[in-house]
Amino acid sequence: MEFSSRPFGRRPVELTRTHRLLIGVVVAGAVIIAGIGFAGSYAAVRKLAEEKGFGNFSLVFPIGIDAGICVLLALDLLLTWIRIPFPLLRQAAWLLTAATIAFNGAAAWPDPLGTAMHAVIPILFVISVEAARHAVGRIADITADKHMEGVRLTRWLLSPIPTFRLWRRMKLWELRRYDQVIRLEQDRLIYQARLQARYGRAWRRKAPVESLMPLRLAKFG
Repeated sequence: MEFSSRPFGRRPVELTRTHRLLIGVVVAGAVIIAGIGFAGSYAAVRKLAEEKGFGNFSLVFPIGIDAGICVLLALDLLLTWIRIPFPLLRQAAWLLTAATIAFNGAAAWPDPLGTAMHAVIPILFVISVEAARHAVGRIADITADKHMEGVRLTRWLLSPIPTFRLWRRMKLWELRRYDQVIRLEQDRLIYQARLQARYGRAWRRKAPVESLMPLRLAKFG
């Protein structure tokens, strides 16, 4: 069995004028969403901070949280762009965003509708930033460091057990490209089908060791 030795590199994305225009629209929209969310949460979080005895610090406490979210996400995008991503930044931003949602929800509690309404804008902002991070990673052609592509959700739904084995192999042996793993799995299944056609149902016992060796090595990536 010979696994494909073709390179799996991707050509860097070239930004056209239309791309830049769309990026500008998206950035403007994200800024608007962030501004609306921060303005809407300021009063609720400030009021909650006053009730918890923060005193004059309650005036700047909501600003500190929102500014921290922006700084962490911006720094994460920058490091992703220069190909030295640091996942802790994104996780810390998520934690601060969850804290903001919880603070706003506490201000509206026990009204379930009001609590849900407070969560909408922060979730929209997080989704937009995650989409931007994904785009930055593709444009920067990140294939090194610790960046690894994920397995498609549809594959998890349609074939969960084989997909788990595929995902496990990716994580164990640092296979970073999803299409690379799929291609290797296709090669493995094709080779296995050829052994079955040649040696019958008992191919695992009848096939010689050297013929079975590629299958045994395939699980090591």
